[in-house]
Order: sequence, then structure tokens, then C-alpha cells
Amino acid sequence: MIAALAVSLQLGAALAPITVRAGDVAQSIAVTAAGERLGVRADALAAALGGTVSRASTRYTLALPGAALELESDLPMVRADTVVVPLAGSPWMEGAALFVPLQVLTEIIPRFATGFFFDPATREMRVFAPVAVRPGPPSARAQPPATADRTRVASPTPARPRPAGRVVVVDAGHGGPDNGMSGPMGGGPRIYEKHITLAVARLVQQELRQAGITVVMTRTTDTLIALADRGRIANRARGDLFISIHVNAAPTTWRNASAGRGYETYFLAEALTEEARRVERMENESVRFETGAHAPRGDPLSFIINDMAQNEHLRESNDLAESIQQAMRQIHPGPNRGVKQANFAVLRGSFMPAVLVEIGFGTNPEEAAFISGAQGQRDIAAAITRGALEYLSHYEQRVSGTQ
Repeated sequence: MIAALAVSLQLGAALAPITVRAGDVAQSIAVTAAGERLGVRADALAAALGGTVSRASTRYTLALPGAALELESDLPMVRADTVVVPLAGSPWMEGAALFVPLQVLTEIIPRFATGFFFDPATREMRVFAPVAVRPGPPSARAQPPATADRTRVASPTPARPRPAGRVVVVDAGHGGPDNGMSGPMGGGPRIYEKHITLAVARLVQQELRQAGITVVMTRTTDTLIALADRGRIANRARGDLFISIHVNAAPTTWRNASAGRGYETYFLAEALTEEARRVERMENESVRFETGAHAPRGDPLSFIINDMAQNEHLRESNDLAESIQQAMRQIHPGPNRGVKQANFAVLRGSFMPAVLVEIGFGTNPEEAAFISGAQGQRDIAAAITRGALEYLSHYEQRVSGTQ
């Protein structure tokens, strides 16, 4: 009885409305539950924040001052400008109305739009008029909140044009309860793989965006994303490349294990050496953190189709790995361990050229310092980006017949 009452109170608190406050004017947005998902109506949210919602086929655009967010029902991601951010839950439809997860309101809008701040303590979204406005058309300036009964307002912020180019999916290995490797051996500042990979992935994202590439991040925070879901995110985003970033670790069975050093890049194929099989087992261990609901299905037909799709990209994945490995060679203090192949679970479901980069040995004190240091991470990110861009350039030349 007490437990049931506690659950009821928690649900009641979660369903409390969100307040949108602009100066002395405040209005409420109802929170709706759909199973375990909590969200708000997109049109009500747009009206309260001074924006619009429009639909094109199955995609919806939530246009707000300074940003245009693209969403799709039952797809757990949102596109803001050239960035695709995974969501903890998917938008959903009730009748003709689109509902967006609370995460869009509490995290995504304050991050990408102009003049919004969410206070979780008071469940308030605060709307501010910016002190300075960048040069541009009047429609780009923050608009006052609409009244509660309006679903559209004048002068929505237009979506910024996307840069012409490709989509690259950047995957930060591990996350959440899955720390990955930890090191170094023999003492020194403790590092965890999940933190290193996320830091480097974010820098790769910045580098690629500066080059005009649309970037999809499989995770942007310290959270667990199932290995199979990482490939699904890449496929749904129609990625052109998938790059998974990891940190290597020497097993204690090695003679002088702490001396293990170097960088290597893998593509998906049967492992040919015992060392490749060792790395394969190490990185695939992450599946133990996943629940049965996220475990890949064992349908034989799906396996055959997936295998055919992967074989199509085998050569391209090899070429991408070579390009990244050569770029890493220019900046990395450790030895070049070469391009290798292994059956990594994180690469199986991504139907595009896909590689896994082991950026160094976190068990080695010198390399742990290099991959955890700000300059080392910038150098690694720049090298991975350079390798990806060189591969894309060579690919375009091949398909256009200019090479």
C-alpha cells in the first residue's frame, strides 16, 4: 500500500504541468504520459514559446527563435541545424497531434534555440529577450510568447540551410554503467574509457561540422546506448560513414603489459589473428550491460540480409580505416599497429562504411596521459576528421570518374 502510494505520488509529480514564464506573464503546458514516456503537445509548446510547428510527409519542424528542430514520430532523435541528437524516448502521435518528449523542452531547446532557460527545480521554462541580436532579418529575432489558445504565430524563424555534403555518425564507445577500460597500470591519474571516447567524439563533431559535414552522435552524455541501437541510429540518419571511438587495454597476461602502446583501426570482418580476437572480445563485452529488450534478435533471415549489406561496404570500410590510420600516424606518439579486421558488435548493424578506432592504450601511463590531455585529444580528433574527409574526397573522385 505504501509502495503504491509512493509510485502514485512520483507519477503525479512527473505529470505536473510545465510553466512558461516571460517576465510577469506565465502560462502552463500540460504533461502527458504514454506508457513510460512523458511529453507535451508540440503545437502547445510552439505556441507558448513563440514558434510554429509544420509538417512535411512524416517529419515535423518545430521552428523557434534561433533554431529549427526536426522530429519524426517514433524516431528517437532530433535534428538541430547540422547536429542530430539522440533522445531517451521517441516523439509519438495521438490522433493528429504530435507529442515530443520532455527532453526536447528541458535540454534541446535551451541548448539550440535563443533566449530560453529551463529551471528543473521550479519546472519553469523562462523566456528572455536577447540583449544583442546578431545581424539578420527580423524573423531571426526572439518573438514574444503566444497566447495559450494560438497554435501558430507570425514570423517563425526559418531553418538555416544545411551545408552540402555527407552525414558522418560518430560513436563514443561505452557509457553509463559501462566504463569500458580503466587505467593506467602502475599508478597515475585514473582514466575511464567512456569519458575519453566522449571527449574525443565531441571534438570530432566540432571538426567535421566546421568542414560542412552533418554529424550524428550516438550519445552526447554519459549514458548507455545498446550496441545494436548504435547501428540503428546511424541507419535511420542515413549516415555515409560510421566511426566508433575506443581506448585499448593490454591484458595482464602480457609480459610487461603496461608497456603496450599504439593505435589501430578496425573494419568489420572475421578476425584473422588472436590479438584481433582479443580486442573483439573486449569491446563486445559491453553487451552484458544491456537488458534483454535491447539484445539483438536471432532471426536467420535478418542475419543473411545484414551480412549481404555489410559485405557491400567491406572494401569501403577497409579504405576508410586505412585513411584514418595514416592520419593518426602523423600525430600519435605510439607505434602504428595497422589496419585490422574483427567482428565487432557495434559495427554489425551499420550499413555503411564503418570502422572502430582504438586511439591508444589507456593501460600505458604515457599514452593514458596523451589520450586524456586536452592537446592530445584535439590532435586525435583532428586526425580522425582528416582521415574521414580524405576518404570522402577519394570516394567522390572514384564515383565521378576523375581518379
